[in-house]
Amino acid sequence: MTPVGTPQVYTYCMGRRTQVTLTEQQYLFLHGEAGRTGLPVAELVRRAVDETYRPHTRRRVRGFDVGFGIWRDPDAALAGRRAGGR
Repeated sequence: MTPVGTPQVYTYCMGRRTQVTLTEQQYLFLHGEAGRTGLPVAELVRRAVDETYRPHTRRRVRGFDVGFGIWRDPDAALAGRRAGGR
């Protein structure tokens, strides 16, 4: 993984083209980011695809996922998941 802020550009030949329809807001955002970063819109889209759809290369953040709740009458699916049953 490259350090944050390090430019990364694909240097191999891109073999596929595709067309994507964007909302006006998405279009303006992408072109604004391209102007801000100096990267082409296509590179920004490739990076977004890599970050979103390649889970083995996504950054992992350590932390906790905690959930709790109190129900007077829990539904059957929830009651079936409780440790020890009811």
